[in-house]
Amino acid sequence: MKILQVCSSSRISGAEKHVVVLSELLRRRGHTLHAICPPGGWLPDQLRAAGIPLTEMDMRTLRGSVRAPIQLTRLIREQGFDLIHAHLTRATYTGLLAGRFARVPLISSVHCRTADLAYRCLFPPRRGRIVTVSDFLKKGLMHKGVPAQRIQTIYNGTDFVSTAAEAAAAGALNALPVRAEFSLPPDAELIGIFARVEEFKGHFVLAEAVKRIVEARARAYIVCVGSVEPKIQKELWEITAAQGMAERLRFTGQREDVHRLMSAMDVLTLPSRYEACSMAIIEGMALSKPVVATRAGGNPELVENGVTGLLIERNPKDLADALIQILGDPEGLRRMGEEARHRAETRFSANVMVDQIEGLYRELLEQRG
Repeated sequence: MKILQVCSSSRISGAEKHVVVLSELLRRRGHTLHAICPPGGWLPDQLRAAGIPLTEMDMRTLRGSVRAPIQLTRLIREQGFDLIHAHLTRATYTGLLAGRFARVPLISSVHCRTADLAYRCLFPPRRGRIVTVSDFLKKGLMHKGVPAQRIQTIYNGTDFVSTAAEAAAAGALNALPVRAEFSLPPDAELIGIFARVEEFKGHFVLAEAVKRIVEARARAYIVCVGSVEPKIQKELWEITAAQGMAERLRFTGQREDVHRLMSAMDVLTLPSRYEACSMAIIEGMALSKPVVATRAGGNPELVENGVTGLLIERNPKDLADALIQILGDPEGLRRMGEEARHRAETRFSANVMVDQIEGLYRELLEQRG
């Protein structure tokens, strides 16, 4: 198959990671891939590194949004692409127009909550399909009137999956160097949060919980991996400093060695307001890490409460108590980690995801005849 992957964002988040993993595995399976995304940012560099041909295209300005469907249509006709797979709403509008002009099927992946007209009213009923990355998002679209038969849930998948022995070896190999890099004691217990540092993702809830955590787990430290604005970082320092706990917080900024850092953590947390289908949770589970997450959005579809981690309400006390519980039970932590890795391997691996998406491509092309 000849497939166009179109994404209307180039920053680093779950949707962009999804595009890279999906494109690379489809190329390895013998398909012809070409990616379209806005210029600059994280995504173009990652696609080039993966060997994916790329066209950087403006889809955000008024001029760009007018020109993009025309450019995309020309590319489809010149190179004979079989279908368009759009990611995010602006890419979906571009794909809707180009798909109609070039008469090729359109698949649109929905990575966050939306009720846009693109999905409710304009989506082609016979030559298109909507993919949601969680049932939480699927139910939201159905509630807005999108027919269930036009939507298919396919969870995000990670290529972090390894055997239990490999995950344990990676953790042991990375633990001391990571602790030394951030001036932490060799025996520190590390609680990792992998997300853009902001209120929505729950960093402020975690900061408010630090004193309660450290009072019960004297060796506990919080490692925040993700981009952070100076103003936000200052506010978080002030919250922990007021508790006498500022030294328990570390910020790494945006990193390219997420696998290495994540494998060194003892437990992960994501006390966000909601997640559609968190790549951070899936990646952590794949590395045998228990996850403490809020009972919101698609999180309960990923974390099996009491088995692969704990689901909580979004407040400092519940968060602290859950982290204390996991860290205070080494055997339970190990068992949850093993269950998390198995769940990621069987349900949220990149190969499982690509199998399902590849099957959907074939189904649409067969219907096209």
